[in-house]
Amino acid sequence: MPIGGLAASLVFAFSGSISNVTATLSRLQITEAYALANGNSLAAAMEQPNTVVIQGGQRIVDNPLRFDYEAAYFADRAFEGPHAIGTGLEMITFLVIPLLFFIYGCATAVGDVRRRILKDRIVAQGAAPYVAGKVATITLVSMAAVILTAMLSLGAAPILRALFLQSDRRDFIYPVDDAGAGNPVVHIAFATAVAVAFGLLGLFIGLVARSMLIPCLAAGALLLLLPFAGPYDPRNILTATAEGVFNYWGGFNPRPPFPVWTELGVLLSVVSLAVVSVVSTAIWSRMSKFV
Repeated sequence: MPIGGLAASLVFAFSGSISNVTATLSRLQITEAYALANGNSLAAAMEQPNTVVIQGGQRIVDNPLRFDYEAAYFADRAFEGPHAIGTGLEMITFLVIPLLFFIYGCATAVGDVRRRILKDRIVAQGAAPYVAGKVATITLVSMAAVILTAMLSLGAAPILRALFLQSDRRDFIYPVDDAGAGNPVVHIAFATAVAVAFGLLGLFIGLVARSMLIPCLAAGALLLLLPFAGPYDPRNILTATAEGVFNYWGGFNPRPPFPVWTELGVLLSVVSLAVVSVVSTAIWSRMSKFV
């Protein structure tokens, strides 16, 4: 389920990225034509600094031609080499992985209950090894699913570019500073940590509830429906932390409701993962009392 779900979600991730490339190139052409009509050129615009100011919720750009050129450049770069890994992972890390792996963790917890073999396995293995085995399974499957998705992104990007973006190719002759390009290893590590954390959360809640229906419906409401009720996504710690992890060159760009240093955000994520693991193992080491 998690591997197939992530692989299928790449269709939506790259569909959005293809649309982003087409839209940014079209906007660049319009801006460039308007600038030329007013006696300005792209060469002159690239020699001038570009300042972006946010006022009253509106973005004010003092060099729109350079701004649109850089936006088109980064959108195009999202399909190049290792950048494609971030393009594939950036959207699904927030929209797919939390709910998908919560459901997977919950299903892992209640599988033995449904088959009526939970008590037999605990008596035979012991409560602590039983829970540790579940934790190890979720961790390994999460790592495998994210790594496979990253490799699929890397292989699919040039094929999708050739199939859908060949007519939108443009030579970017002016250099753009992309020193902030993210590390694909960090992308994979961050997405894996999110998958493991939500998988273990689903495992723990599934062991407590002994059911998938109510926990998964509640998780779906919190992770998918609640964001539409207000301006901010409730997974704010993820969006804030990922500001220093992903480039968002693929066009997906969530709004973090508050600033968090990347180092602090990663630390909080790791601490949260450790707490979920310790709590679930500690409580269910005495699981025989609840069977």
